[in-house]
Amino acid sequence: MAENEVKKAEKAARERFEQAMVELREGSYRFASKVRGQANIILEELIDPDGEAVGTIAEVEGDAGALALGMPLDIITFETWLFGQVGDQEELDLDIAAHWELWFNFGAWIGESMRRRHGGHWLITGDDPKAWRLGFSKVLLEISPHNFAEQLLRMGQGAARRMVAELERLRLMHEEQKDKDGGQVLDRFTAQHYIRMHTMPLGQWMVIDFPLVSRLWNKALTKELIVETRKQAKRLGEGSHSVVERVVGALEQADPNKPLGQQTSDRGLFEAVAQIVGMRRASAPVAMDVLEQFIIPAMHIGIPDKFPELDDDDLTMLRKGAEMFAVYCEVVPHKYHAADEGFLGAIPHDNLSTPYADKSNL
Repeated sequence: MAENEVKKAEKAARERFEQAMVELREGSYRFASKVRGQANIILEELIDPDGEAVGTIAEVEGDAGALALGMPLDIITFETWLFGQVGDQEELDLDIAAHWELWFNFGAWIGESMRRRHGGHWLITGDDPKAWRLGFSKVLLEISPHNFAEQLLRMGQGAARRMVAELERLRLMHEEQKDKDGGQVLDRFTAQHYIRMHTMPLGQWMVIDFPLVSRLWNKALTKELIVETRKQAKRLGEGSHSVVERVVGALEQADPNKPLGQQTSDRGLFEAVAQIVGMRRASAPVAMDVLEQFIIPAMHIGIPDKFPELDDDDLTMLRKGAEMFAVYCEVVPHKYHAADEGFLGAIPHDNLSTPYADKSNL
């Protein structure tokens, strides 16, 4: 894809995301305002951990009878109002414009309330809000606010109680993480972490001059690293110019007279610098399942002395349409030893190490 086409695609994706965010914020505001105006309920107070609703649910959790008797009036009022919006229909019908708007605004309020409370990232995939997810920044967890909103709108009695209980459960998860972090509030996860969870993972073999990278990162002054980054970037070609400029821009935020390794442990920045200044050779990126199922086994099979006899299971695979090469990799024994329990079913874990300064989380 030409560079101008890439820029057009990026611009279109950014515009779709920005439009979706506008719709989510406006939907959340409309829902909360309507509940306040028509039911005289402030939703923020309904999910307040120090409020009556949350406190009542916590006190009688597991005792259905006590919970029914002790239900706070605000929860009853909100639930009555919520299902009153469905009107004369027996159940939610998203083909009805008013129902669709109620559902969208309710899901937007759930997601935006959680994002504002805990921090997180909307992941907008496609036009259907059911596919939109919210990934939290402090704990590795995704929620699907509009799917949750639909479940609540279809479940009938008990929906408001479940909503309050679930949002309180998410709050407690964040509190537990805060306690584990010694009282600190740490943002660990970016949108990119969640995007990677939903895309095909790629593997790539790279030859990198790590002694050079280590010296530039840990010992050389940041201003020297910037000079070397710009110098090495010339061999990457014009297509990488915008990426290099973003990396250099990040480097320029640091103290130029100190090594960068003393100022940050950002893995993403380290990886970018390593690939710009230290990479010497690289294979094309390949899907990890292709590497694990075909390429690595074929390397260890080598050229076999003979083809083994096929048993009934092998013939069944072929009759079901399995690729011939997949069957080949399955049935031909390795000529060269591979560590079956190792990385990619071939590389012993003892042979693996990490280039990161923290020496953990390979």
